[in-house]
Amino acid sequence: MSHPTRPPVTQRVRASRDRARSGRHSGSRRIRNAQRRPLTHRPRDSALDVVRRWLTTPHDFDWIFVHHSTRSIHGIIRLVFAGAVLLNATVSMLMLASPNGPSGTPAIVYVFLVLALQIAAMIWVLTGPTPDTKAQFLGFLIFGDVGIASVILLDTPTSALIGTFLFAINGALCTFFLSPRVLLAHLAFTNAVIVLIGALAYVQNLWGPWDAIAAVLVASGASSGVPVFASIAWSLVSTDAKASDLDSLTGVRNRRGLQNSVEDLWETALATTSPVVVVMIDIDRFKSVNDRFGHDQGDTVIILVATRLAELFDGHGVLARTGGEEFVAVLTDVDGDVESVVARVTETVHDRRDTIPVTASVGVAVLTPDSSLWSSGPGAIDRATRGADSMMYRAKAAGGHRLLSTFL
Repeated sequence: MSHPTRPPVTQRVRASRDRARSGRHSGSRRIRNAQRRPLTHRPRDSALDVVRRWLTTPHDFDWIFVHHSTRSIHGIIRLVFAGAVLLNATVSMLMLASPNGPSGTPAIVYVFLVLALQIAAMIWVLTGPTPDTKAQFLGFLIFGDVGIASVILLDTPTSALIGTFLFAINGALCTFFLSPRVLLAHLAFTNAVIVLIGALAYVQNLWGPWDAIAAVLVASGASSGVPVFASIAWSLVSTDAKASDLDSLTGVRNRRGLQNSVEDLWETALATTSPVVVVMIDIDRFKSVNDRFGHDQGDTVIILVATRLAELFDGHGVLARTGGEEFVAVLTDVDGDVESVVARVTETVHDRRDTIPVTASVGVAVLTPDSSLWSSGPGAIDRATRGADSMMYRAKAAGGHRLLSTFL
């Protein structure tokens, strides 16, 4: 029986090496191509879908106002509020001096009253605390809308139409800090005033019908078009920014979201002189869960653990998933009950009735106000995180399903 002739060993080695190189190059090309491709292939939303999302997505004023990227403009907000009131007050004074302005004692007295309120509001904005609640922003909007409308309607329609551009300032306020529904209510009010002015100009024979319609359309478009488009764009951007702080699998914060939250936690701890507690949680022998039950079941376990931990730590601080099966919580002991909360971590993770029962190794580091690290600022939390991580690894080395802590 004849056998096929095998190539020499050196040729076989060379061929194997060439195939390996080819595979490496092919793999590199696949990686580069994968990097060029988008991560998801979700169909692009239609214009109607975008508008629907804009109207139905819950508006989170607190998140927008305290987000780390908007904190630098808090001082500017005070100036914007004061500038807007000053502009309205200036218009009121100019109307009083204009021969086309309000006539008759009641109208003049009313404009003086509005002017006095505007000056008082401007002083309050400049000397009081920076507006930082949704109610304050909403109150400013209502005050501005009603004040502008009631004053400009006392002027001649031609001048009043120019005054409607003041509504654009309030529209910008809605765009960035208030909900789309509030913006639509503001625009409905604005356009009602614009239509009324156009009708008055036509009735008083100041404009013909086509002039009145053209003027109303121009004023309405200028007052409504830009705020609506800007609000839609801002809503989409802020929604994506908020999602970028969250772990896509569990819904808790990711590492970036945790870092963005630490500063607020540290300020709370400083203001209340409360200890800061860092908790590191790692699911024991999680690789065996994936190997035995599959990654889908592994994901289910991670989601379940994240849900339980989020409920346990709710109101005490923030929880983040920082690795595959690793979670970090940063808590502040304002109410004095964090110690009992942390003590329940291992029993919270483990439930023998679960389809796939798991345990966790937990490391805790406590940073107290009398610690030498307290004066280090938010960077002290990084030191506490390393301490908690060290305790977690000791708990894991001791067999897992236990909690070890240290004070810094």
